[in-house]
Amino acid sequence: MKKIRKDNKGFTLVELIVVIVILAILAAILVPALLGYIDKAKQQQIVLNAKSALTAAQAEMSSLYAKSADPDQIDKSKASGAYANDVLTTADVPNCTALIVGCASADKTKHAAYTITYVAYTEGGKTIYYDGKSWDTVVPTVPAATYTIK
Repeated sequence: MKKIRKDNKGFTLVELIVVIVILAILAAILVPALLGYIDKAKQQQIVLNAKSALTAAQAEMSSLYAKSADPDQIDKSKASGAYANDVLTTADVPNCTALIVGCASADKTKHAAYTITYVAYTEGGKTIYYDGKSWDTVVPTVPAATYTIK
């Protein structure tokens, strides 16, 4: 008598459902963690853009200091805006919606009047502040002289 050989190739419906359920559970666990990493990366990008704006603003203020020029020229409302445009071009922060920088002193004869000690940087509805030491979302004390860049 011949044995009938049955070649069962493929998966049963139950096996497929079990695999799909396992994948769904893994996705439910991993997606929130992944979204958290994406949010942290976006926040870090905003901080990097703000640091770039701070560096550009300080470079322009240093240039004004070297020329013995009035630091009020950096404010768009008091000048042609050339310095403000230089800051934004140098910083290369196209998503910046507001940028305010400040100096510790309003006395234009002192070095402190040209040293940036305060930054309020806004991008995408989020504002972060620099208080001369670190970046945070808490508003620090606004210094004596502030200049609106954008």
